[in-house]
Amino acid sequence: MLKIAGLLFVLSVSFASIAQNGLAISPAVFDFGTVAKWKNDTARFLVKNTSSSKFRFLPIGYSEDLLVLLPKGEIQIGQSIEVKVVYYTQSRGNFRQSVPVYITSVGEPINLILKGKIIDFHPDAMLNCPNLTDDKPKISAELPIEIQVVDAISGKKLAGFNMLLRNSAEQQLIETSSRDKVYFDRVKNGKYLVIVSLSGYLTKEEEIVVNRVSRKFLVKLWQDEGPAVSSETPDVAINDEPIVIEKKENEEEEKRDLEKLREKFNEQFKGKKIIEEDVLLVTKTEKDSLKEDSLLVKVSDLPDYSENGTLNKIKFNSNNLVFLIDVSGSMDKPEKLPYLKKAVRDMVKVLRSDDLVTIIVYSGSAKVVLQGEPGSNKDEIYKVINGLNAKGESHGSEGMEMAYRNAKQNFIPGGNNQVILVSDGLFNSADFSPKKLFKLSKEKVEVEKIITSAIGFGKDTEAMEFLKSLALNGSGNFIQILSEEDASKVLVQEIMKNSRIR
Repeated sequence: MLKIAGLLFVLSVSFASIAQNGLAISPAVFDFGTVAKWKNDTARFLVKNTSSSKFRFLPIGYSEDLLVLLPKGEIQIGQSIEVKVVYYTQSRGNFRQSVPVYITSVGEPINLILKGKIIDFHPDAMLNCPNLTDDKPKISAELPIEIQVVDAISGKKLAGFNMLLRNSAEQQLIETSSRDKVYFDRVKNGKYLVIVSLSGYLTKEEEIVVNRVSRKFLVKLWQDEGPAVSSETPDVAINDEPIVIEKKENEEEEKRDLEKLREKFNEQFKGKKIIEEDVLLVTKTEKDSLKEDSLLVKVSDLPDYSENGTLNKIKFNSNNLVFLIDVSGSMDKPEKLPYLKKAVRDMVKVLRSDDLVTIIVYSGSAKVVLQGEPGSNKDEIYKVINGLNAKGESHGSEGMEMAYRNAKQNFIPGGNNQVILVSDGLFNSADFSPKKLFKLSKEKVEVEKIITSAIGFGKDTEAMEFLKSLALNGSGNFIQILSEEDASKVLVQEIMKNSRIR
């Protein structure tokens, strides 16, 4: 009888409401029970405002093992709302997790408590994003899919495009779409090629994978700017070859041309102290007797940075940067993850609006935490970087495939398309094969023009050799960070090296 009474007491505590800081929370503890096949199910808490004032929920930083969905806007007195929590784990057995949530009217956190026992994992666990709606997913394998088209730089929604969706068995075509989104019916699960063409933009070919969860896709188009020749100053070439301006027979006309050239490049030095590295070289060339009175200007003599401290567009191509970052437990050391954060923050300072940053993290699994963010949105990138924390194992093989898919999705024609792996050790997932990854990185650079670089932390010899070989096969560079001084400069130098206009 005593055992039964004790069990009833535990159940009453778990499922009854509990008062915290003027809120009534039900259940007090969300108990998943014993789960035979864990699949990252959603815990739901009903929260009622029993205080004497309205409030808002404060934002929650990025967490490796928790996803908390909070309602937006003010919660009125007496109003009840639902808070959803998804718990990611690779550990079997009993667990009890406390999730702190903050509101505007109270300084102390509200704690949402999860518990349960995991026997084993479902095959889909950690691979698909959880379904956070109240609707059950449909079983049909032929649901419609949605594809939206936007401008790659501005994010502006585009219409009037032609789109072809095809695989080896079938194809569907939509001509001159009247909206920025199109829908394809009866699409079975599998891989498809999406081809989008629109006047004024480069044709985009992109591979998508359709499954029961992934049925919405975004295609980014890049404007077709034509030949890289300026209509205002046709004498300026964006390469490292001498820029030749032929001398006019009329001396007055020659003076006007020279003055135009000076005015154009004066902007590069506005407000700067002129030093030897910044001096624009304007001399007479003696290479060609037919142009012995010509003027010579080299792009390499221009400064690396523009007035606002970002990379000089005349010297550096646009960057499509995909970071695959190891956030396993071994990275949780003062000389590892903090140094990485500093390196990335310093790099973000020099990026421009046409540079794109994607961040994928991996430990027990891999997931995208930032997708194709323009380099001008620095606060958004800093927010993600500052929120990184290290925990768990190092399962990175899945992350490499994910990184290459994202690099291809945001591919910049003629730009620097680069995957950068950041780690302190080897992957310890069951499918880890160094030879397969070396082959993959080699194929990506040869076929898709996506290079692979690697940043190594620590002194694990085997791990550093793996990262070096991966970068070598991917035509990239291996960078080892051992000090704070390294962290402040090596990543910026790596980006400049790969994006410099030859």
